[in-house]
Amino acid sequence: MPEQVGQAVARERLRARLVELRRLSGLSADAVTSRTHWSLSKLNRIETGAVTVQPLDAQALLQIYGLDDPGEVARLTDLAITARRRQWWSGFQLEPEVRDFVAYESTASRITTYQALHIPDLLQTEAYARMALTAAAGKKADDPGVQGALDLLQRRQAEVAARGPEIQAVLDGAVLARRVGGGQVMRAQLDRLVEVIGEGRVRVVVVPLRHGLIPGPGGGFELLGFPGAEDPDVVFVESPVRNLLVRDKDVIAGYHDAADTLIDSGLTRDAAIKEIRRVRAEL
Repeated sequence: MPEQVGQAVARERLRARLVELRRLSGLSADAVTSRTHWSLSKLNRIETGAVTVQPLDAQALLQIYGLDDPGEVARLTDLAITARRRQWWSGFQLEPEVRDFVAYESTASRITTYQALHIPDLLQTEAYARMALTAAAGKKADDPGVQGALDLLQRRQAEVAARGPEIQAVLDGAVLARRVGGGQVMRAQLDRLVEVIGEGRVRVVVVPLRHGLIPGPGGGFELLGFPGAEDPDVVFVESPVRNLLVRDKDVIAGYHDAADTLIDSGLTRDAAIKEIRRVRAEL
């Protein structure tokens, strides 16, 4: 059975192979565009992954690069088709970085998420999520933009739950104490965390405030890993100014180190449940 890959992974595999084939062919970007009659900007967008590649364009490049292996031509053409296939998130109006993140998350086999400002998205209750999204957007809870963001979050939760990837969720102690939506909403959210730990599907790590300042990122991130050995990890970094999808291996290595440090310094299982219940009792 052919290997099944997701849209984002297919796009990255094709992009990387096209860049490699041009390098191996010895052709400059100018030489390629003179043969295809494309602009340099079009070729650059293809090679940087800013756009998905039309299957016919991919085949034209493969011919120019001298790839004559029918099997690989077919494989790369299939990747081009997969990368352009409409997916469930296509119905949402998403900025490119968020769209690509959702595409990667939809096929990730390992997810490590850390939050210092709010409960990680994948563990939020509906009431908590609505209040958190309302605060982030600076709008009313019934605003169409808030509802759209909530719909996306709930669909992400459902898709991830259905696939069952390995998940580690690291929570800074501050997110437990921060009363998003008031006491009732917060108590229900903390109860949900205890329930998740008990289910054992997600490894929840709590880093209490009393543990002091832990070296690592100041904001939130989600680190995604994939089953294919050729597919590098990616990191999605949340920012109030601009969300960022990181693909640089050296930068990602730093996030791995930060995640390991946070996990090693935190509480898990019964100790995490005890800490969550302690905070809940003070609400």
